[in-house]
Parts: sequence; structure tokens; C-alpha cells
Amino acid sequence: MNRRIRTGGSVLAACLLPLLLTTGLALPATGRGVLPELAASYRFLVSDRQDGGILYTAGAGDLRGQRLPLSFHDSAAYWGRHVCSTADCAVTDRYDPLAFTLLPQKTPGGDLQTERVNTHNGSNIYDAATWQIAVMLGHRLNRLPLADGQDAYGLVNAQNRLLAAGHYGDSRHPSPLQTRARSVGSVFVYNQQRITEAAHAYSFRMLPRDWLSRDPFAGTPYARFITAADLPAGNPDYRPGVISWTDWKPITGENAWAFLIGPLQAAHLHFVHGRDNGYVPFREQALTNALAVLPAFAAMQAPLGGVYYAPAGTVANQGDELVDPSFVSVENTFSVYAGLRILEATLTTTLERDGTLAPADKNAIADGLHLCRSMLHGGRLAPGRTTEGLLSFLKKYAWQDGAFVQGGLLDKAGASRRWLPNLSPKAVDVNTWGIAALEPTVVDDWFGFGASFNTWQQVKRWGGYGTDTIIRGVGFSDQDGNGLGPDERYRQGVLSGEWTAGAITMVRAMIAHYQAIDRSSPQAPQAGRMAGILRQDEQAMLSAMNTLRVDNYASAGFPGTPEQYDQLFTLSTKPYLYASKRYLIPFGWYANPIPSTCATAWMVMVANRYNPFLPGGGLR
Repeated sequence: MNRRIRTGGSVLAACLLPLLLTTGLALPATGRGVLPELAASYRFLVSDRQDGGILYTAGAGDLRGQRLPLSFHDSAAYWGRHVCSTADCAVTDRYDPLAFTLLPQKTPGGDLQTERVNTHNGSNIYDAATWQIAVMLGHRLNRLPLADGQDAYGLVNAQNRLLAAGHYGDSRHPSPLQTRARSVGSVFVYNQQRITEAAHAYSFRMLPRDWLSRDPFAGTPYARFITAADLPAGNPDYRPGVISWTDWKPITGENAWAFLIGPLQAAHLHFVHGRDNGYVPFREQALTNALAVLPAFAAMQAPLGGVYYAPAGTVANQGDELVDPSFVSVENTFSVYAGLRILEATLTTTLERDGTLAPADKNAIADGLHLCRSMLHGGRLAPGRTTEGLLSFLKKYAWQDGAFVQGGLLDKAGASRRWLPNLSPKAVDVNTWGIAALEPTVVDDWFGFGASFNTWQQVKRWGGYGTDTIIRGVGFSDQDGNGLGPDERYRQGVLSGEWTAGAITMVRAMIAHYQAIDRSSPQAPQAGRMAGILRQDEQAMLSAMNTLRVDNYASAGFPGTPEQYDQLFTLSTKPYLYASKRYLIPFGWYANPIPSTCATAWMVMVANRYNPFLPGGGLR
């Protein structure tokens, strides 16, 4: 946050807020009027990494020549000068001739190298899904050009082709089994069900460019931190500065975005938005992928309606322990809920409007619709398997004490109760995404008028990042050093770009809900007051987010800003950063103040008032 605002006290902040609200950020129009420099931010999403963007050109199989997204734009200087200034980055990588792997030793330096390599080379399939939506929004709604004038939908469809191919973008030995979590023995078992065909299995959440992945320190002065031992003679692929990929985690939430939300929303923007009688063709890759993986989501649904976080045999985010297969992430369940609604709407429109459908196609659509509706509302999933449905689970079990819980154990063998919620840590996104996905009307209908608004007030108290008494955004949890202090002023632990954008999306949904209350209703005065508070929150968070853009960040005065940040990133594009500082999130990964695909993509959605959890984004 700007130092002049933060150090001036509540009176100065109150004086400055009206000025902030009258900037271009407050304009109701979509696109460039809402977010300054939107074109430069969009250019980050459609440019190659060497040109200040996030794309690389694949070199494997049928993907050769296709451009694919990575999750971050990092730099060796960020890791070497900032991270290694307070941590021991020295690492020894050792070759294992039995497993043919080159891996770092299990030390802090080894953990840092793994993080570095994953950040530099990895594409989280959730990040890529947000990217798909943003690329299409910028092209269709904002009329922004791509870097080389190529087709926008052809660009986003390459990600669908990558998932279908099932191999790394630069794999030297492409195989459809490389990136899909097929059941093998006791590993990757889907709620006691085995999925052995790659096309029907989850994707791993992080896809590398290749199995041997380059450390960003390679070829730089920071390569001095790396030592390689026992390298095989006569094999130049194994060399100092590369290690074997290690992230093999098939996670339900990421797959819901990768196979349902991102590709289907992008396809809707291309084939349906703004067109009379538009529909997504049945043979389109996005729809083919979604229908192929739909049974895997159904396999992971419990009788009470929750959807398990990961197949058995999945390693947790930190350490070598395995995820409890009875664990349900409520945020993941919301992502599946949103994805199924989008798939249901897509299939319904295709069935109604695609005159080329063969009888077998219509049967496949009917089967898909039946499964979507059973998962959402309850019913038969497969022979001998039924569920009460996602809506039932979210209403009866996921809500506690006026908010959605982060997750819990469902139908765990030997447990005293069927549902054991995790009450700590609290998660921001399960509430912001949850209300945006369910919609405030449903939340208030379930839990009482004003329930969605009151949930947001709770989240602000323990998860809000702000200046004095003004909310500026959110972090990740109740353990970030954010929220209101004893003096009822906001603290500044860590600001998340991506999750603040999600909060803005939720707040806008609530504004629309409370503004729509009939003036003759006895609830109208209360609804008006709530809408007024929400509008202030929206505009203050919009203002703050632009200080988290790469060109503004260094001078914004965030606690934890790396020294001489301007020298760590010199970009002609203007992406948004993942977070305001480097921080170990309680859910098991590091946030870094570096250019982020998902944060930038979310801000393109914010610019267009696009809610990715609703069919068609809620656009009219």
C-alpha cells in the first residue's frame, strides 16, 4: 500500500477514499476504463516469455509449434538476490541409476530448488484455465490484439489439446500416460474405484515443459549454488542445472477448472457469446475432454454429496505424507459445482441447437446431463452408487457458524461422525468463491437474509488486508497477519492478487443481489445500507489491486517488498503479481511477489465484470 496513505492515519485515509473512488477505477464500464493499462496486462498473457509474457512454444508430437502458458514469469535475480539473501540456496543434485532421476537432497536448499524449478517450468492447470477465459475476454470484449495476430481461440484450444495428448509440451518421448493419473496398484485410486484409461483420469495439477526441468539459475552467476553428483557418463541430458520433475498431484479442484470451467467458458465466449443460436459443437475438444473426465468427478463424489480432494496415493503439498483420501476441500467442491453447472448449460444448448448430432451423440449428451444433474441435485451416479448431491452437502455440512469451512473428513473409516469439519485454518477463498458460485440469493435463501453479506464481514475481520479502517483486499487465511486488530484497524500481513480479485467478484454479486431487493420490501433499507458498504469495499479493493501491478509495486510500500525490485523484473508488459510478499501459505505452498498468470487473468475477468463460476460468466 502507498506509504503516504498508510502512515497518515484514519483521518487521512478517510479523506483519500473519495478521491480513490473517483479515479478511472470506479467507472462502471468494462475493460480499459476500469483497469488502467489493461492492454499491457493482456499482452503479458499472449506474449512469449522472452518478450515479457508467459508463453512458450511446444516442441513435442502434435503439439509442436503450439504456444502454451506457464504459471509465472520469474527471474534468476528474484531467487538469487531476494530469496537466497535470507536462505541457504546451496544444493547437491544426485543421480539415481535405478530410478533414472536427478534430484536435490532433502535440505532447505533442495526444497528451494524444487520450488524454483516448479515455478519456472510449471503450468498449473487451474492457472491455465483462468488464462483461457482471460484470453477470450480480452479478444472478444475488449478487442485487444494478440502479440502476433494469431487466432485467440486457436491459442486457448492448444491447452485443451495438451490435456488430451497427456504428455509434456516439450517431451522428448511423448506418451499419453505422462500427465494423467491412471490407477496403478494402490496409487491414484478414485474413491475405491480404479480408472485405468488415461483419457478418463484426472490430470496432474502441474504440467512441466519436460521431465528433466531447467533450474532458472543455470547459465547465470547463481549457478554457483548448484552441485551435481554421480552424473551418468555419456548422457548429456543429465547435467548440472536440471532436475527431474517431482510434482505428481491429481487434485479435484484444479481438474474442475482445467476440464470444465476454463475450456467451456472460453468455448462459450468463442461460439455462443453475442451470437444468435450459438452453441459449442459436440466434437469440440473442450467438450470432448469434459465428457471424458466427467465420470472421474462422479467417482470421487461421496454419498453425502461432497467431492474428495484427491485420489488415494496422492502426496500432500508439503513433505512425503499422503493426502487422506477421505478429505474433502469445500473450495474444490465449489469448483466442481460451478463446473457442472457450466457443463450442464453447455450440453443443453448443444442438444437444442446442433443439427448435426447423430443418435449416439444425443445419447452421450443425455448421459452427461443425467450425471451432471445427479451430482448437483442427488441421484444415481453408477450401478450401486447414489449421492445426495453437491447442493445438499454445501447446505447441510459445509456451512458452520455463519461461514463455509475450509474442508473436513467425510465418511472416514472408524470416525465418530460421518462429517468431521476442519475449523482451522480458515480459508478466504472457500467463502468468496463459494458465495460467487452459489450466488448470494441462494446463500441468503438457505441461511437467512443478509447471510452472504455477514459472511463477508466475518472474512474481513480475520482475512482482510487494509489501511486503517479501509479494506484493500484479502490474503489466504486467518493465519496471515491480516484482519482487524484490537484497535479495529486493518493489519497488513499479505495481500493476494488472485484471491482479492475473487473477493471483488463476490462483492459485485452481492451488490447486484441487494440492489435488486424491491423497494417496497421491509428489507429494502437494510439491503440499501449493505449495498453501500459493498460498493465502498469494491472500489477500495480495485484501487489497491493496481498497486500490485508489476510497474507500480516497487513504490507502493508493501511490507516485505524485495530490495531494488525494479532490477529484478524489467518488463514492457504490465502483469499483476501473485502476492505482496514472499510467504508460506498455511495450505502448503509459497506465495511470491512475481508476475502471475492467474492473478493477471483474474484481473481481466474483473475488468469485464465476468464471474467465471456462472454459465457464460453471468454476462448479458
